[in-house]
Amino acid sequence: MGIGKAAAVAVARIRAARHGGSLGHRTIRASAWTIGGHLANQAIRLGSNLILTRLLFPEAFGIMAIVQSVMVGLALLTDVGIEPAIVQNARGRDPDFVNTAWTLQAVQGLLIWLALCALAPLLASLYAQPVLAEVLPVAGLSAVLGGLGSTKLAVANRNLALGRRVSIELGSYALGVVATILLAWIDRSVWALVWGGLIGASLKTLSSHLFTEGERNRFAWEWSAAKELFGFGQWVFVSSSLTFLAGEGNKLLLGAFLGVKLLALFTLASTMSLMFWQIAQLLNNRVFFPAYSEVARDRPERLRQISERSRMFLIVPGWLIALFFVLWGDVFMSFLYDQRYAGSGHMLRILGMGSLVGVIGNSYGGLLWAKGMVRTSTVVLGLQILIQVVGMLVGNHFLGDRGVILSAALVTWLLYPVQAYVHAKIGLWQPKLDLPFLILSILVVAVYFGEAFARM
Repeated sequence: MGIGKAAAVAVARIRAARHGGSLGHRTIRASAWTIGGHLANQAIRLGSNLILTRLLFPEAFGIMAIVQSVMVGLALLTDVGIEPAIVQNARGRDPDFVNTAWTLQAVQGLLIWLALCALAPLLASLYAQPVLAEVLPVAGLSAVLGGLGSTKLAVANRNLALGRRVSIELGSYALGVVATILLAWIDRSVWALVWGGLIGASLKTLSSHLFTEGERNRFAWEWSAAKELFGFGQWVFVSSSLTFLAGEGNKLLLGAFLGVKLLALFTLASTMSLMFWQIAQLLNNRVFFPAYSEVARDRPERLRQISERSRMFLIVPGWLIALFFVLWGDVFMSFLYDQRYAGSGHMLRILGMGSLVGVIGNSYGGLLWAKGMVRTSTVVLGLQILIQVVGMLVGNHFLGDRGVILSAALVTWLLYPVQAYVHAKIGLWQPKLDLPFLILSILVVAVYFGEAFARM
């Protein structure tokens, strides 16, 4: 073995030891923590909902739904990708870079809170809920607290050391839920939800500084770091804005086309069809994106091989779940819900056909960002929104409500060629993995429509 190669191996071993093992082992541990944390979070959420719905009046949850939507919207519309930049950038462990990022994060949290204070009277008038004028500024303090959270969590995410992070997030959320239930028992108003949320946010911020390893954050500003952060973040900002439009804008369009009743059925079916992909997205963001970034920095020649294995891990279960929904979605929904929701089963079967190809294309998530190609990723997202809007308009024009639902499933089929082309340009399209699933998907859809045609 040559001296240069031996040195490279030694450096890799030192790096692996410092980060807690090889990339493969860290990825497996991070995946386990991510999935386990998500399932535990959902269990706590379900249990708390069952208790809180018995303690509080429904209007309290409606008011908090408005508050959460506004806060999420402002967070997305001011997002400059601080955590992804720490994960992706070669300087992601440099104190000057990280502290500049923390300063920007704190400023973002403050700006969100100021915006909420300014919007509070307007939204209170718009929704005819005077209490919003008081609730929004107080609930918005969680944005300030979040902005002061330690970047050591982002550095841990970069290193795929997610055990401490998941524990902090889950523990602070659970304690916040306990506080919310106790407050709701004492004061059965929306303020129990507000103060309980603030307690959870405070515990998370405090724990991120006290119970994580690494250098303490301090306010700092380095122009070169800021330039790199803004260079990466300008397209993250556009991407986050488009994500907001793709989610909330899509709901508004669907509501306009389908009406309230059909929208409720569609939302139920859509939530079910996306259940697996919520976990897959979490894995993409928390595990695969950091892993891809590390490989892109240190061993770019292995990125294709590693991403292929990761994508297989997502595609196989996702495709099988989609197939189940296509074949038995109506039976499944009729088992879970009463006759009033029967229409959601047929919608789930149609959405399942979209998911057959959706899991293939979406499994490329994280690769473009890992290579710093946020602009390209944003353009693809923009095309997705364009396809969604045009598809709904055309579908509604020719087939009415059924056309709108079909267009929602067709989006992923039309988007996949774009995703394949983009990744082929950088040598990361994997036809040997994709094409067998694409062919099977075509066969499944052909059988579905063949049966539907035979019943006509």
